[in-house]
Amino acid sequence: MTVNELEKNLNLKKLSIGENREINSCYISDMLSRVMGGCETGDIWITVQTSMNMVAVATLAEVACVILPENLTATEEVLQKATEENITIFTSPETAYTLVTKIAKILL
Repeated sequence: MTVNELEKNLNLKKLSIGENREINSCYISDMLSRVMGGCETGDIWITVQTSMNMVAVATLAEVACVILPENLTATEEVLQKATEENITIFTSPETAYTLVTKIAKILL
């Protein structure tokens, strides 16, 4: 599955434009150091982090995309940097739990 297919399947709202990367799995964490150590290339990262550090970690971890649950968003500055780094950031009204259960059904 690709990022664009995920967007359609989950009815996500795109906040920044990145590459249409292939998705391998999903990782949920709000602790940036855990993401740097545990998130793998091609993972969807679900987080409530909305700072510039989120973009840096997403770039370092080479995530497929980031999903902000519960209609969270980030500043224009953060979203612009994400676009510059080719990181797609979505938002969703769903909780992280609901998102990951839907993603698991799609990926499995």
